[in-house]
Amino acid sequence: MINAKEVLQAQLARGLGLDRYADIMRGDPASPEFRRAFNGYYRIRRNEEWRQHYYDLFVKAKDERLSFEQIITELYQLTGNVESSFSSKMLATIDPLMPIWDQYVLQNLGLELTGKSQEEKLQNAVDLYDRIVRWYDDYLTTAEAKTNIAEFDHLLPEYAWVSETKKIDCLLWSKRG
Repeated sequence: MINAKEVLQAQLARGLGLDRYADIMRGDPASPEFRRAFNGYYRIRRNEEWRQHYYDLFVKAKDERLSFEQIITELYQLTGNVESSFSSKMLATIDPLMPIWDQYVLQNLGLELTGKSQEEKLQNAVDLYDRIVRWYDDYLTTAEAKTNIAEFDHLLPEYAWVSETKKIDCLLWSKRG
């Protein structure tokens, strides 16, 4: 028997990557399975040395509850790259109340990373992430956010456990153009 509601809910969840997200949120950053899943979900296409630094820092960040500024700064010191997006994805996996930085979030919020040198970009990334966090803090108190979260929960009741921040992130990520 075909149940249209179940089929459509499963397709919506798969389209948003929520099935893979659930696996990641239950995983251990020290395990190879977690790393493969995380690399696939967040499209990490860096070399082995970079990934080793990243996941070593991931384990440390989880144990020590590092902030975005601590994560991005240490990752910069290890790799020489300002990795705003991957730093936020690490933090949001450790603390699902924290938002993810990606091109669609920046685009939808009208934000852009600036800076001539890597050091300027690093400091600007920390400031910009603070602005993203403040935007989420403000937005989540609005009637619009409450309506959007309720609709998410109505359409995807099996994922009601997902943080409000992640639910809004899914909507921002899906709203492109």
